[in-house]
Amino acid sequence: MTRATSRGKWSPVGVVHLPAANRPTARGVCAIMSHIDDVHVSEPGLVVLDVTAHDEATAHTVMSALERSWATSGVCPVHREPGEPGVKVRIYADLRRPGTNG
Repeated sequence: MTRATSRGKWSPVGVVHLPAANRPTARGVCAIMSHIDDVHVSEPGLVVLDVTAHDEATAHTVMSALERSWATSGVCPVHREPGEPGVKVRIYADLRRPGTNG
């Protein structure tokens, strides 16, 4: 089974092609948590989660747990905002697709 991606190409179901700005290696949403685009929540089951944790280890534990349950954008780099407590990270998930335990 296949489906169209946001770039108009076909990919196997369960493979999520994120826009370049949202890829963990890009300096985009994962790094600076910018505006949530309509495409990120364009269908039922798509969610954007902003996580604030005490430290990087806790944030990575949360991201890994979510990744085991659902298809996610993976473990993204965390960042600190001056004057704000803890570390922050944004995760994209598709609740319709199983994660690594599925």
